[in-house]
Amino acid sequence: MRSGRRRPDVLDAVLFDLDGTITDPEVGITGSFRRAMADVGHPVADDVDLRWMIGPTLAESLDRVGLPTDLHQAVIDGYRAHLRAEGLRQAELVAGMPEVIDGLRADGVRLALASAKMIDMGETTLRHVGLLDRFELVAGCLPDGAVRTKGQIVGDALAGLGGPDPGHVAMVGDRRHDIEGARQHGCLAVAVEWGFAEPGELDRAAPDRIVATPAELLTVLRALP
Repeated sequence: MRSGRRRPDVLDAVLFDLDGTITDPEVGITGSFRRAMADVGHPVADDVDLRWMIGPTLAESLDRVGLPTDLHQAVIDGYRAHLRAEGLRQAELVAGMPEVIDGLRADGVRLALASAKMIDMGETTLRHVGLLDRFELVAGCLPDGAVRTKGQIVGDALAGLGGPDPGHVAMVGDRRHDIEGARQHGCLAVAVEWGFAEPGELDRAAPDRIVATPAELLTVLRALP
């Protein structure tokens, strides 16, 4: 859905990551992953911290936990099935993010989701938290399930918006992949601290801005470019 009349002093568009930025998906994602790993005979102990896997591609996570390559596809398929059955609807809104989104829309800023989730999963999650109608489009992984980089997904979002000047577009996310995807296309990169970045990750990735709260995020986005 399109935003209101655009103010001349604001960004053309903002692309949002989903997990760890708009929503807290920890229960659904880590629970689905544990069940999928158990399904193939490689259970992950309950006391093992899996928050680091929220954001990167699932293929990266499977490499990190040392799962044999021949089991990767079975876990990916099982993980997606568990997410669709229950996990997506366990996501919770980050307090203050609806106000950020509605504030930008009131300014006439166009909004798109750029998530590593499959497109239908991104739409399901936004619908679950009542925000789907705020976004002009949802970009993500395609129905074939092939792994895609955040750079490819940002590219899809920009193309879907009609190719706005990337220097007047911000990508907002909580992991280095979001920053790298923004940089690949010349977009401004804004990182949020309430997500799932590992210690030092955001400093090393060096986004244009790092914000600590949704209120600060809205202020920063309104001050860019």
